[in-house]
Amino acid sequence: MAYVPVIGASSSLGRTQRDEAHKECAKLLKLEVCIDAVAAASGNQEAVERSKSEIEREAQEAHPLLEVADGKTLVEVLTPILPAARLALMLLAVAEGRTNAVMLHGLWGSARSNRPLARRLFRAAYENCGELNSEECRMALLKLYYLHF
Repeated sequence: MAYVPVIGASSSLGRTQRDEAHKECAKLLKLEVCIDAVAAASGNQEAVERSKSEIEREAQEAHPLLEVADGKTLVEVLTPILPAARLALMLLAVAEGRTNAVMLHGLWGSARSNRPLARRLFRAAYENCGELNSEECRMALLKLYYLHF
């Protein structure tokens, strides 16, 4: 999925903005994926459940985090194509104080990474960021930052 066009498509926005999000997303991906992502970000429960199922298929331990995840978080987690983009979204979630989103990004990044070091560092973020202000969480995020930048 692509991040920018779909995250801003919330249910409070009008039809025109959703159509624009579909167009922008479709430039990068298949239209069906975009329609589902916009629907999930807008709160469509069926699309949200499909997103949860996709994550749970590869990361069964995500279940407790998925129970409290909203459509926006799910789209954010499934969206990034590059690990650096995932880190950027993790840092945004940290800034917004969304602990579960940070942990879900870490778990999904660990499950999806094909590089052993990145896999371990994303896993460390998942395991240590239950408290965003902890030294362990800061170190895990710092290590991810240095890996990607």
